[in-house]
Amino acid sequence: MAGEIEHEAELTREEAATYFEEIADGLRSEEAFTVVLGDIEVDVDPAETVEFEVELEDDEDEREFEIEMEWTRGDDELEIDAEE
Repeated sequence: MAGEIEHEAELTREEAATYFEEIADGLRSEEAFTVVLGDIEVDVDPAETVEFEVELEDDEDEREFEIEMEWTRGDDELEIDAEE
């Protein structure tokens, strides 16, 4: 899969925490894991070391908090398949 998939949703704080916990569990597993983006499930297999970025944007009306991870694909990395 090449390209970008983006999903936005309105969640409670508890739902957002559960979503992050599921991703954290996947990262700890040291294997490929599935991330759910709305109606799409994407298998990801991060490298052992990732570039990690946290960003906070603040203006008068709202705040935006972003977490981003990036890594170089290895020769033996699984191809990412998105399934609806």
